[in-house]
Amino acid sequence: MSAWSVRLAGAAKGEDGEHSGPVSESRTFVIEDSLGYLVNRMARLMAHELAERIRPAGVAIGQWSVLLFLWARDGMTQAELSRVVAIEPPTVVRTIDRMVRDGLVTRAPDPDDGRLSRIYLTERARSLRDELVPLAAAVNGEILSGLTANEAQTLRRLLAKLASNGGSAPSNVSARS
Repeated sequence: MSAWSVRLAGAAKGEDGEHSGPVSESRTFVIEDSLGYLVNRMARLMAHELAERIRPAGVAIGQWSVLLFLWARDGMTQAELSRVVAIEPPTVVRTIDRMVRDGLVTRAPDPDDGRLSRIYLTERARSLRDELVPLAAAVNGEILSGLTANEAQTLRRLLAKLASNGGSAPSNVSARS
């Protein structure tokens, strides 16, 4: 018998997905209690809502984070964008290809290192900032509207704290994620 069982939050304790009767395991992984599940679900819900709102401007959700970072610091390299956006370099290349096609960015060789490409916003992309950023702020505000101001601040602080640990957690961390 396995040392773990997995169940949905609504399932009766002592039941798992493979057996109809009680299980003797002492450890149960409840899917909806998983931090990974909760964070991923919220990120997907927020991304879906934002995608719907920015679509009329001709911006896809995959382009959103690239735009955000370029609005903050135009002229980043593809490698820098890959790192800050936290997506693989080939995906960044494809995203930038689409953004060039859509008239949002241009590529230019780095003046000091011709092996690097710098990514610059077009006038069109710069003009979208004041239209799209308020939409993202609204989605954030709507999601947080069910929390008190103190709860929202605590949530942000705790998520930032977890994110700052990013991958540096010891390999023997408890399997509660």
